[in-house]
Order: sequence, then structure tokens, then C-alpha cells
Amino acid sequence: MSRPRRGWVRALVTLLVLAALLVAADRAAAWFAGNAAAQALETRGEGVTGADVSVHGFPFLTQLAAGSLDDVTGTMRSGTFGTYELRDVRFATSDLEPRAPYHASAAQADGVLTYASVQAALADQVGADVSVGAAEPAEDGAGALEVTFPATVLGATVDVGATAVPTVTDESTVTLDVRSVTVAGARLDPDDLPGGLGDRVRQIAVPLDLPAGVALRSVAAEPEGLRIALAAQDVDLASLAAEG
Repeated sequence: MSRPRRGWVRALVTLLVLAALLVAADRAAAWFAGNAAAQALETRGEGVTGADVSVHGFPFLTQLAAGSLDDVTGTMRSGTFGTYELRDVRFATSDLEPRAPYHASAAQADGVLTYASVQAALADQVGADVSVGAAEPAEDGAGALEVTFPATVLGATVDVGATAVPTVTDESTVTLDVRSVTVAGARLDPDDLPGGLGDRVRQIAVPLDLPAGVALRSVAAEPEGLRIALAAQDVDLASLAAEG
């Protein structure tokens, strides 16, 4: 091999090594940024545990210099948002400003709203002590939950159990579509309930007190609670996870 050719090869190898080092440095910076964001969530957020944040896109340093991160995703083991405790939280943001108040052009999240939280919300609607838990899937395979509460039927107080499938009716309300009812151990169709009880329990609305700009997109029953999906546009993330 001629000397000029050997020099060209050495130069190419050097460039490749430098490129690899730059990529490694960029990815390391992205990792440190994600780690810092996760620590900030656990420090400043209310009840946030097990946070993990990943910054995607390359090069990261160019995004940082421009003041906008293209794609940031993460998970949390738990966190309290407003008055609700969510578990197994997953979130994604786009065009995120990497400084307080962490404005994002779009954000999506989903998490499990515990049955304890659902129970508290339902008690206000039903006007009685309520027990809520997972039920066997409905005939169409949809996830269902069991709601049990006392009710007055023909002058007597009896335990009423309703098997319901959760649905979204608007951007802040979960509706429980009652499929079957058990009264004092007897399984009945809601249409057969006496004293207007069928009309009362056919659909039970559970309004959620969501932050301004956050919309409810979907809901599904799981063994530990209701998995709710939320979306927001042009939102300051710091205002959603702040204490109090």
C-alpha cells in the first residue's frame, strides 16, 4: 500500500473514532439530562416514586441549545395529581422546554387510578358507602368492575351490586355502563329493578377533577383500578406535578 493511501486510511479511522466519541458524549449528556429530570420529578412532585425519564432524538446537545427537546418519555411507579393517586404511570411529551415551567407543545400520559380513588368519587355520586373492585370481564370481553352499595327498595334497605364497564363520555367524565345488577343475592336486569332503582344505576357518572387543559381520552378496567389516558396541548408540566 502506498504511503498516501495509508495516510488516507488513518485519517478516515481518526474521523470515525472522533464521530463515535461525539455520539457517545451526546448520548451521555442525554442520559444525565433524563436522570436529572427523574430526580426533579421525585423531589418536586407530590407522591412521585420510581421516576425514569428518557430523552430521545439526536443530537441532544443541538436540541438543548435550541431550547426544545423533540421527544421525552418516562414512567413513574406512582404519583399524586390533583386529588388522585395514579400508579404505573407512562408519559410522553414533544417539543419540551428543558427549563421551568417545562412547557410542552403536547403531552400524553396514562396511569392506573386506584379503586380506592374511584370508590371515594362514587360515594359522592351514590350518596352512600360504596365498595369497588375488579369483576370478571363483560360478555363482549371489556374490562369490568363491581360496585356494591346499600339502597332502599320498597321500603327496605338491601345490598345492591352492579357490574359495570367504564367508558368516556366527555373530556372529564367516566361513565359506568351497568350491565347487570344483583339485589339481595338475586341477579337481575336493570330494567327489572323496582322503585325506579334501574334508572338510578343504569349509568353512573364519575366526574374527574382534572387540571385545566388536560382531557380524558380513554378508560379501561384493570385488576388494580381504572387505567385512564390523558392528553394536553400547550401545557406547563410543572403545574401538573407540583405539590399542593
